[in-house]
Amino acid sequence: MPYEGQQASKRGHIDIVKNDDVKKFLSECTYLTHPGDQAGEVIAALYQQAPVCTELPRLVIASDGSTYSEAIDKKFPSTQVGYVKTSFMAFDMGDYNGLVKPGSQFVDPYAAASLHNRARAVAFTLPGSNVRYKGLQVQDGFRQAVYEQLSDERTQIPRGGFSVKDMLYHLEGGQIVIEKCPSCGAAGSHVFKKGEDERDCSSCKAVVYVTDSLRIHEQISDQGDNSSAITRFMNAVEHLQLATLLKAMADNSLSTVSSAAIMVDGPLALFGQPARYHASIQAFYNKLFERCAAADLPPPLIMGLQKDGMVMEHARALSSHLKSGTFCPISDEYRAKFINGIAPLTDNFGHETYYGQDFIYKTDSGRIFDLCLAYPFANKQNRKEFSRQKAAPQNYDRWLARAFALIRHLEFDLYENSVVPVALAHRHASISLSPGGTLLDVLTRKHLS
Repeated sequence: MPYEGQQASKRGHIDIVKNDDVKKFLSECTYLTHPGDQAGEVIAALYQQAPVCTELPRLVIASDGSTYSEAIDKKFPSTQVGYVKTSFMAFDMGDYNGLVKPGSQFVDPYAAASLHNRARAVAFTLPGSNVRYKGLQVQDGFRQAVYEQLSDERTQIPRGGFSVKDMLYHLEGGQIVIEKCPSCGAAGSHVFKKGEDERDCSSCKAVVYVTDSLRIHEQISDQGDNSSAITRFMNAVEHLQLATLLKAMADNSLSTVSSAAIMVDGPLALFGQPARYHASIQAFYNKLFERCAAADLPPPLIMGLQKDGMVMEHARALSSHLKSGTFCPISDEYRAKFINGIAPLTDNFGHETYYGQDFIYKTDSGRIFDLCLAYPFANKQNRKEFSRQKAAPQNYDRWLARAFALIRHLEFDLYENSVVPVALAHRHASISLSPGGTLLDVLTRKHLS
C-alpha cells in the first residue's frame, strides 16, 4: 500500500510484462467469448415463441434498494456509518394508462407527478466499523440497531400493524431458534416466539435478539470496511418488506393481491448469511398461490428483473441471434454450458439462495430482459428432480404470458432494457454520491457524538 500522496512507479509493470510465468499462465486460460454465428444459431434454436395474452394486472408494485457508507473522518477511513434506503412504487394500471390523454401524444405532467409521488421510501441507519451504538461493542451494537429498526413502525404495513420482525415469525411457523449466542459464541438454544423477542445469554449476559437469526452481524468486524454487511441488510430487508406487504394485502383483500404484479430489482434470491430465509419466503408465496387457487382467483405475478450479471451479459451477446418475441428458461444445463462454461457445481443452481427461476426474453421491440419468476413449488426436497422441474415452462403457464405482456407494456427507452416501475422505484431509493452522499457525510459528522 502506498503512503498518502505517494504515486506509483511508471516502470512497475515491466517485471510483470517480462515474466515468463505470467505469459505461460495466460496462455493456459480460456474464457467465455461472444458467440459466433454458428454457436449463436445453436443456442437460439433452444428459444421458443413467447405466449401472448392481453390481460394485464390491475395493480403494479415495484421495489428497489440502495446503500451508502463512507468514512466519517479521512484520518480514520475504517470508521463508518451505513445508510440503507428501500423504495416501493405502487400504481393502478388504469392510472398509468391514463397518463396520455385520448387524442394527445404527450404525457399529462400533473398525472405523471401524481403517479411519481405514490412512492414510499424507508430509511435505515446502521453502525459500521469502530462505531459503538449505545455504548455496546461494535457487533453487539449492530445487532441491536438491526433489531430496533426491523421492529420499528417504519417497517409496519399498515402502520401500527405487522412489522418485518413479525414477518420473521410468520415465515418460520411462529417460532425461531438460535443455537448459539451471537455475542460470545456459547452453545445453547435461544427460543423466540412472538412477544418474546429478546433472550439473555447465560454465559456472557448479552441480549440475543430474534433478528440475530438473519446473521448479518457475522460480517461486522471492529476494523475494516463493513459495507458488505450493509449490502446484505439491504438485500434481506427489501425481500422481507415485500413479503410483509403481500401478507398484509392478502389478509385484507385476497382479490387485490391476485390482480397484482410485484416487480423486484434483482433476482428473487437472498444471499450471504440471511439466505436461510429464502426457503421460507418460497413456501410463503406458494401458500399465497394456493389461497388464490382455492378462491378461484389467479395467483399474483411475482418477478425479479436483473439489469446486470452473467445471464444478462450472455443475453446481450446473444441478442442479435434471437428472434423478437421469443424466450428460454435458464436451466442448470443451459447455465453450465453457455453461461458459466463449466459443469454444474451442484445438483441444483441456487439451492441455498434462489426462490425464483430465470428466463431470458426478447420483446417484440428487440429489448432483452432477464426475468426471474417465483417458483411454483413449496420446497426443493429432491435436488435433481427440482432442478429439472424448475426450468419446465409448462410449470409457469399461469404467469409467463402475463409477465411478458406486462414487460411489453411497461418497457421504455430512457435506460437500456428497463421498465417504468422499477426505474421509478430506483429513482426514489438511490443515493447519489453528490450531493446525496456529501450531505449524508455532513449529517453523520454533525450528529455523531
